[in-house]
Amino acid sequence: MRFTVVGAGAIGRLWGYKLSLQHQVHFWTRSQIQKLTFSFHPVEPETTSQTACFPANQQELLQHSDCVLITVKAFQVQQAILDIRPFLRPGAPVVIMHNGMGSQDSALAQLPDNPVIYATTAQAAFRPTEQELKHTGLGQTWMGALNDAGTHHEHLAELFDQALAPCQWHSDIYNPLWQKLAINCSINPLTAIHQCRNGELAHDKYSEELATICNEVAQVTSAEGYPTSGNELKALTDKVIKATSNNFSSMNQDICQKRTTEIDYITGYLIARAKAHRIEVPANTRLWQQIKQLEQKYNDQ
Repeated sequence: MRFTVVGAGAIGRLWGYKLSLQHQVHFWTRSQIQKLTFSFHPVEPETTSQTACFPANQQELLQHSDCVLITVKAFQVQQAILDIRPFLRPGAPVVIMHNGMGSQDSALAQLPDNPVIYATTAQAAFRPTEQELKHTGLGQTWMGALNDAGTHHEHLAELFDQALAPCQWHSDIYNPLWQKLAINCSINPLTAIHQCRNGELAHDKYSEELATICNEVAQVTSAEGYPTSGNELKALTDKVIKATSNNFSSMNQDICQKRTTEIDYITGYLIARAKAHRIEVPANTRLWQQIKQLEQKYNDQ
């Protein structure tokens, strides 16, 4: 198949590289580069790195793409769709993969003629430099349709699974999206505020705060129609903290490098849905405020 990956961040490069081992891959980025080159370091430490080179920002390749994978940050999705829409083939499935929730309605409105599929992944990658990509952790990927046209593309989950397992289709993608939101609400703000690796949160001093965050998320998730408990979400979060103990979260890296975070689409989205259900979420609200203050500080500099 012919894929276009929109966004050349760590996750975009990871999926682009893995898909390119069996398919044709082209990148679409905010810059005007004609090719994208980087060295790929596999998750297995004994495996040698590979140099990858891809065509980039070529309208004809975008027009002929069988599938488009959007991997930009949540707040960039709307603009990314605007940029590619003039060249998008009607009927070409668009897979959108980012942390958090809240971009779904605008994506559907912007893409009335395309199958829209959302994905959430626990695969982890890190860019130590612009020319390097490290695959730092394996994890589950879920994909699912957001509109009727998308339901006919269940086979894409199989292609993604062949590229980077495990990947499965979910009949209601909002279910894993809410689970991932719970994990992001717990790990991302705390690791960003304390500028620590994920594994640091396994220490006892964070246990009570994590439990409180998860209890609040569980109330909102259940009100949204996906019954769960704080204990269930805390156990899931603890599992991810352990599995990704050496990793830095994306929000940690955004704060470290003074970039805009996805907090409004993670904790901010939770707060908005909590308000709609008249549920109090003081612990998550406090974390949202702290991240916004950190962003404000470096934006004022």
